[in-house]
Amino acid sequence: MALSITGGQFNGSVLRTPAGAGLTRPTSGKVRQALFNILRGRVEDAGFLDLFAGSGSVGLEALSRGARKTVLVESHPAAFKVLEANCRLLLARGADPAALEWTRQDARAYCKATRARFGVVFADPPFGQDFSGLPELLRPLLEPGGAAVVQYPTRNPPDWAATLGDKGRLLAYGESSLAVFGPSD
Repeated sequence: MALSITGGQFNGSVLRTPAGAGLTRPTSGKVRQALFNILRGRVEDAGFLDLFAGSGSVGLEALSRGARKTVLVESHPAAFKVLEANCRLLLARGADPAALEWTRQDARAYCKATRARFGVVFADPPFGQDFSGLPELLRPLLEPGGAAVVQYPTRNPPDWAATLGDKGRLLAYGESSLAVFGPSD
């Protein structure tokens, strides 16, 4: 399966996805389009962190759309191999090497260890994984005025989604939903 970047400098670039049923669940073009419409004005010149990155399609889309720096974090060896190939593809097409970083590490461990702050943090854990504690893990990584986005299964929302109240936003796109919140939501 292949995905295309849908906007920005690398629009139309075809990204690979890991082979093997169930290895990853790439964020669909429809959800990526919605995500970047929601984040309009927040991605440009911002640091963008893509956790549980899989093929890297969301983080690389952010880079294409003007993120100052994109960091992609993935722990699965096969997925990381594809992520690395996709990063190298964009570097070959002119992406600034200083604007792109990828690391093979557990996403939660990365969050606990990093001192970096980001304008946008995107997390798309495997739908069968435990989503508890994600807001508390992501909020400290946000710059003031930043936004965290968690993609989760529409049919099985995490318990904390209901507690976002008026400040956060929950948006459904078929099988996937997005929870969008800030540092204090």
